[in-house]
Amino acid sequence: MKTTKLLSGFWLLLTFMNFVQLSCSSKTNKVTHRMEQKIKTNSPKKFILTAPIVQKEFKNKIGKHTKQKEYYLQASIQDYYIKFCESSISHKDLENHLSSLTGLIKAVTLEIEYRDGFWDICNEKMEQQSRSGKYVIIHRIINQ
Repeated sequence: MKTTKLLSGFWLLLTFMNFVQLSCSSKTNKVTHRMEQKIKTNSPKKFILTAPIVQKEFKNKIGKHTKQKEYYLQASIQDYYIKFCESSISHKDLENHLSSLTGLIKAVTLEIEYRDGFWDICNEKMEQQSRSGKYVIIHRIINQ
């Protein structure tokens, strides 16, 4: 009798936990979908997005940190490298805007475009090794 009550209690708890998990997943997907709709612009490639900007030390090929700092846009669960040579703003423009913000987290509203390709090559005629992957370019900073 005790075993039967214990097993039915266990199954009841397991069913409840599955219900809660499915409920949370559904709400997360709805929120994400709403956010994506809010950030779309007239251009299919450009997005308006408010997200934190972080600075990271550049690591060379052998994994050693250098003194060079790079900026990344934290969107969702991924950090996107900001490629300035293709952006409409300069490294200095972003630094000036970030310095005007207060607080530990520097969230900025930007018009961006997601791209995939080489991070370190700015001139297509140059032949050099480069990191590659997803990155963003910034079309403009939107002042709040």
